[in-house]
Amino acid sequence: MANRRKGDAGKVPITSADEVRHLVGDVSDHTIVEILEAQPTINELEVASMYAQGEMSGAVAADHGLSGAAAVIYDVLMQDEIYRSDEG
Repeated sequence: MANRRKGDAGKVPITSADEVRHLVGDVSDHTIVEILEAQPTINELEVASMYAQGEMSGAVAADHGLSGAAAVIYDVLMQDEIYRSDEG
């Protein structure tokens, strides 16, 4: 069994559709697959979700400055129907 220190929970990889939906909502199966392919940690998924849900300022979200799995997830979420903006 791996030694885990307090505070390592956010570094645990997400491995199931249920975990993804718990953090980002009822996204499509296609979105779930793309997110799981990025092999994100809980922290990466939470950060990407916060940006996608507009919990960051508009200018920051538009040029999200995210990297790695968080950037991939943000882009995937922004293509999902529940996150897609109707603004032109």
